[in-house]
Amino acid sequence: MANAASGALGPLSILNGTMSEWQARAEKNPIVDFVDYCLRGVGQVCFMNNPVTGAFILAAMFVAPIRGDRIWLGVAGVIGVAVSTLTAHALGLDRGAIRAGLFGFNGVLVGAGLALFLGPNWDGLVFVWIIAVSALSTVLMAALATIFLTAWKVPPFTLAFNIATLLFLVTALHAANGRFAGVLQPNAPAITAEEVSTDFRTISGDSTIVDGITATFNGIGQLFFAEDVIAGILIVIGLMVCSRIAGSFALLGSILGMLTGLALGADGGAIYHGLWGFNSFDAALAIGGVFYVLTWRSGLLAAACAIFTALLFGAISSIFEPWGLPALTLPFCFGTLAFVLLKGAARNFVPVEVQDITTPEEHLQRMRGERRGVGRDAVGALRED
Repeated sequence: MANAASGALGPLSILNGTMSEWQARAEKNPIVDFVDYCLRGVGQVCFMNNPVTGAFILAAMFVAPIRGDRIWLGVAGVIGVAVSTLTAHALGLDRGAIRAGLFGFNGVLVGAGLALFLGPNWDGLVFVWIIAVSALSTVLMAALATIFLTAWKVPPFTLAFNIATLLFLVTALHAANGRFAGVLQPNAPAITAEEVSTDFRTISGDSTIVDGITATFNGIGQLFFAEDVIAGILIVIGLMVCSRIAGSFALLGSILGMLTGLALGADGGAIYHGLWGFNSFDAALAIGGVFYVLTWRSGLLAAACAIFTALLFGAISSIFEPWGLPALTLPFCFGTLAFVLLKGAARNFVPVEVQDITTPEEHLQRMRGERRGVGRDAVGALRED
């Protein structure tokens, strides 16, 4: 992948974009280099190949409590990303992809997911499962990437995380030692219309505006199973460090997911806790500048993708509910894949090839540079005539 800053001014600009200068220095020390891989892997969940973004996200995971334990989620996430990255090394997978964090992002989600479903539980067996499923996610990522990139020239997004985690959950729910932390409830009854609450104030007692802000940041944090407003704010800051465009679309996507849930009359508790926002925020971010150069058209497309992804969340959650299984990021995968595949049919958008992805700002700069180059070539040709 190409490396470039995202265009911010001032001394903090060194932290923008993919931080290629820092990466060149990190490569000189194997330990620092490996930490850099892992942090980039955390950031790549949101398509940000930036270690500072990854550090902010990890900080958010350590801040968010799971049933009173404030470090459990972060510890599990660190184990997941480290194991998945080490597995990629052990398999001899592409070094450039490893260095960009592309074999770490599924692992951090596996670690976070199992941290929620199995814990907090400092039993050694739980760590064995986190390690095993995280390693499996790397194998699946390598296999799926080969298929997707060859057939459609798109990445498999977080499908490896979804497949590995759901395989474990389905198996463990019917196994003797499948002890969950009360989050998964197979054969849970469906919520009836009378039990649905779409008024945020019945959830927290605060104003609708305050609840809307809370739901927005909860939606940001929920991508990493970190249901906490402070965690959501830290994640947005981390995204803004790498790309202001990405951070803005993350907020827009979470808001649109929340509003879609409200418009459908979904359960107010689920909306308030961010469950309708996290898939939509990553989908909006992906379309709004990552896989398409940002224009007013691709901005509208990103908003449409966020809404479509929220609808998918409602549908997939309804299908999985009788088994007590979560939708995870399947709505994001299917929704984003559908909109990215439009690049082969829609001519009003400027797609970004997978190997050229950096930041939305860099994609804009590249497109403008190419257009100026074409303009100069055209003027030169006219003069020669």
